[in-house]
Amino acid sequence: MIKIALIGAGSIVFSGRLVSDLVHAAKAIRGAYVTLMDVSKERLAVVHRLATAYAKKTGASLTFVPTLSREEALRGADFVIHTAFVPGYQRMEAERAIAERLGYYRGLGDRVSDYYGGIGAYAQLRFLLELAEDMERLCPNAWLLVSANPVLEGTTLIGRRTSVRVVGMCHGSAKFWDVVRILGLRPESVEFSVAGLNHCIWLTRFCYEGEDAYPFLDQWLQTEATRFWQSEEYLFNPQNYQMSPAAFALYRMFGLFPIGDTVRSASPWWFHVDLAAKKKWFPAGGVDSEIGWTCRLSENLSLLRKLARVTPEEPPFFHEFFPTAPSAEPHVPFIVARVTGKPTRLVLNVRNEGLIPGLPEDVFVEVPCRVDAASIEPEPVDPLPRRLLLYVLLPRWLRMERVLQAFEDGDRTSLVLEVAEDHRTQSWNQAVQAVEALLALPWNEEARRHYRGPEQGWNWGLPEGDLRKD
Repeated sequence: MIKIALIGAGSIVFSGRLVSDLVHAAKAIRGAYVTLMDVSKERLAVVHRLATAYAKKTGASLTFVPTLSREEALRGADFVIHTAFVPGYQRMEAERAIAERLGYYRGLGDRVSDYYGGIGAYAQLRFLLELAEDMERLCPNAWLLVSANPVLEGTTLIGRRTSVRVVGMCHGSAKFWDVVRILGLRPESVEFSVAGLNHCIWLTRFCYEGEDAYPFLDQWLQTEATRFWQSEEYLFNPQNYQMSPAAFALYRMFGLFPIGDTVRSASPWWFHVDLAAKKKWFPAGGVDSEIGWTCRLSENLSLLRKLARVTPEEPPFFHEFFPTAPSAEPHVPFIVARVTGKPTRLVLNVRNEGLIPGLPEDVFVEVPCRVDAASIEPEPVDPLPRRLLLYVLLPRWLRMERVLQAFEDGDRTSLVLEVAEDHRTQSWNQAVQAVEALLALPWNEEARRHYRGPEQGWNWGLPEGDLRKD
């Protein structure tokens, strides 16, 4: 019997996928003991009720146990899945509104709306570090599967600071199959590989029936793209960005096709200056626009309302909460491969160790890996275009290092410097005001104490007035 701890189980969207995947894989991990841990007693109770009823209905030999105690969830675990979004969406939206009032359209930080979830990623990084330290004490041989953003910063931090066996997981690479579907290719005849950093991966190999398939992308852009970009399938689905004008612009800029969230997070700032620009490059402005993000939050709210109506007396409609087929999440396939020894190929975030030259050995990169009971073997990475490395991957790595430096040193000046680098920042005082306004929020009190400002104040004895960039 194996024990799996799901940390952040109150998230029904993510937990729904994982529970469904566990049920579909029940024969391979028969008798698995799954602890569902969350800080919300009400939501945890509903998720537990749904998971237990679903396992019973399908005949899956799985045991789901709810707990509010992280220690109870971790003790003796073989696999720990971290999905917790500590700040929560309401706080994130409140912080976004403050940033927008100070001149930062759609808020500070990465272009992916839910990327950091708080000033300097403090709450997420602190929680993840505490979780890993608890694992060293309670389940030192367990695998930590990190899905909660920021995955790049989080996995690299844990890999550097603890002895925990950690791997980052993201379903973004599954967007590749949208490319295959829209191009009209047979999936069984396709071979592919991707490489990069989390939320920043690129199609390094693309073959169809043994031949280079990149010409299919070029031909589609010339003959089919305009029609597709005018279709209802594209125009009314903010999530349908994989074959957007933004994706092909990035392909032309850097020589490789971007996959998944890369289209959102690696696209240049001038694609994101306002809603009109976003609509030009993404369907309905994309998932991170005020249109797309409102749709996403509305869907989550609708699901929460359905959850609130689930009672022990009324059997739920399982299809409303659990996918009917295995999801694109790599967590359960990873667990199955480690437990059964049956090899599988998964795109994972692992230590670089020479996979991508130019990046440090201890930074976690996202590449395909062969996973079995004995090992996790990353596939070799084809050389990346120098322009891509210099203008995208190295700047993204450097931003990660700055985030971790600010977090580990408790350095508020570094937070301000990071905001000051934003193209929308017009003055030093604007950057200071943004950081201080966010740290002043009640839920950021701990971060405010952690990030220490300069004792002499922000002007450092310089002349009075705004210190403008120019």
